[in-house]
Amino acid sequence: MENPESFEIEEDLRQSVEYGRYMEGIGWKTVKILNSKFEAPNKHQVQNNKFQIFLRRLGPVCIAKLQRTKGEFPMEKIEIILKEYRVMMAKLEPEGGRLEEYKKYKYRLSGWPLLGTKTLRVNLRPAEEEIFKSFKKDARYELRKIESRKWTIEKDYFNKFYGIWKMSAKRKNLWVPGEKEYKNLVTSFGKNVFCLTIEDLAGALVLVHKKTAFYYYAGSTREGMKLDLPYLIVWEAMKEAKKRGCILWDFEGIYDGRWPNKDWQGFSHFKKSFGGKEIEFPGSFEKWRWPL
Repeated sequence: MENPESFEIEEDLRQSVEYGRYMEGIGWKTVKILNSKFEAPNKHQVQNNKFQIFLRRLGPVCIAKLQRTKGEFPMEKIEIILKEYRVMMAKLEPEGGRLEEYKKYKYRLSGWPLLGTKTLRVNLRPAEEEIFKSFKKDARYELRKIESRKWTIEKDYFNKFYGIWKMSAKRKNLWVPGEKEYKNLVTSFGKNVFCLTIEDLAGALVLVHKKTAFYYYAGSTREGMKLDLPYLIVWEAMKEAKKRGCILWDFEGIYDGRWPNKDWQGFSHFKKSFGGKEIEFPGSFEKWRWPL
């Protein structure tokens, strides 16, 4: 059995400088809050750490969200920010922390999480052969079948991927951000984003932060699905992430029975075929401040 610490990320992408830049580019304000008592993962030492809180103005008021932070929230400092920016509604989506502390500051568990409340992580430290062996039987079978035909894997054809993704989302009646917002994400992450495509059939966009690869967007056409190309895309993206020095792969959300959404069951089954370890988060905490 692998050490649980093998699946602990250093920092979530929502706390990266690149993500803050992306949020600024789509109309949010990024405010950094210093938390002076933060215990770094896998280290027995305390260091300074900054949390990013994102604020969006709606007329005379704001909404705010603070996501995937490590350690305890500096609640008093957060309250000062909420008051200063006249925040009407705030959402906290932590990695952990003390739930009683959120209740003390009048946050309640929300039935409307913004991020997946459970995810799946794969350890990329072993050799490729060992990672492949850790996949479930159906994934290994599909990959061997697909790889019998020599597909051309294209890297960083960002416009092509957007077209595949948009077509895939339309077929499933899913929303996708506009092309301008998508390009802002790619530009904001710079060298820390890559995408892989197979012809015009399937693709994925991966964000990289502190040695973790986040499977951020993915899509395929009907034909790509019939050919099971999403399996090959994920495997090739894992290998590319490993080449870039990543030690963990994060699937960015799977089905969670605590907040059941049947639409998530299909792609969660697909993601679980790659093995890995399921990680649960405490959920989304919400606070309405009125009057301000």
